Amino acid sequence: MSSIVFDRRHLKEYLLFGSAAATLYTVAVVLFLYHNSYQHLYYLFMGCLFFMVAIFFYEYKLLYTRYDQKRAVSMLLAGHLTTLTGILVAVLFAVIAMLFFNPHLFSTVPEQQLLPGAAAQDLTTKPVYLLGMILATATIGNFATGSFISIIVSYAGKRDQTKDWPPDMGKNQAKPSKF
Repeated sequence: MSSIVFDRRHLKEYLLFGSAAATLYTVAVVLFLYHNSYQHLYYLFMGCLFFMVAIFFYEYKLLYTRYDQKRAVSMLLAGHLTTLTGILVAVLFAVIAMLFFNPHLFSTVPEQQLLPGAAAQDLTTKPVYLLGMILATATIGNFATGSFISIIVSYAGKRDQTKDWPPDMGKNQAKPSKF
């Protein structure tokens, strides 16, 4: 682990900011499960927005970190690793929240009890299908928003990228020549 992207300090930051992003997403999932209504489905997408805000703060912090401000690619890798860590924690939290609100996850419930107010084609009798919908937003939605904000901040937030060196991936690489 000689690379700056995988050093101990960064691994702790990935876990800290990824867990913070997952916690913000989980708050929205809990609100959705608490209200138990099809009309409150937008909470899941608001959770993806909250996830993106937490990743933004991590990337913004990296803009002013002494070593990381020199390389846009290392910031991009760090943002994506934080996003992946946050997704793993968010999936775990979402499953726990779903088990809390629907302990009989694999059983059958009446149609109108699971998602009242849903259209006929969206009615389901198994809570595990609702969990699949939550996990889809936890993985696809959070990856899309986390990747988007990582790319935007790591490249648009940099003042001068012409002097960036290639990312140090643990190999002895030659430094770029000065023009």
